[in-house]
Amino acid sequence: MVNGLAALVGQFTLPELTRVVRRTVLAALVVAIAAFVVCVFVSQLAFGFGICVGLALGLGNIRLVTLQTAKVSSSKLSKPIRALASLTLLRLAVTTAIVVLLATVVTSLGLGAVAGIAVFYFLFIVSLISGILRHKGATT
Repeated sequence: MVNGLAALVGQFTLPELTRVVRRTVLAALVVAIAAFVVCVFVSQLAFGFGICVGLALGLGNIRLVTLQTAKVSSSKLSKPIRALASLTLLRLAVTTAIVVLLATVVTSLGLGAVAGIAVFYFLFIVSLISGILRHKGATT
């Protein structure tokens, strides 16, 4: 699974990956604003804010992935996969703790955060697939 993802991402140049992340961020910003406005109109302010928090958590996670991967790649560790796996576990634990804390404080806030994270990764996958289709179209 990880090797397949690495091979997939390896097909992109750095500017192409930057465009994928930029498109995802812009789409997430539009979704956050729209979701918040809709939730305000249906009197679900906490859920709307939770969606915004979840989108921000997704963005933060992607940003940490790129930073940590670059850091591990530049260091000459004997087991870089182990280092990346432990950093991934830490990121997921922190994200989970934040969402559980939000859900404990206000249930709709936590559920909104979960929905926001899911929407962010859906947008990321759509942007990635779009980039792949463009990339393949340019090479054929």
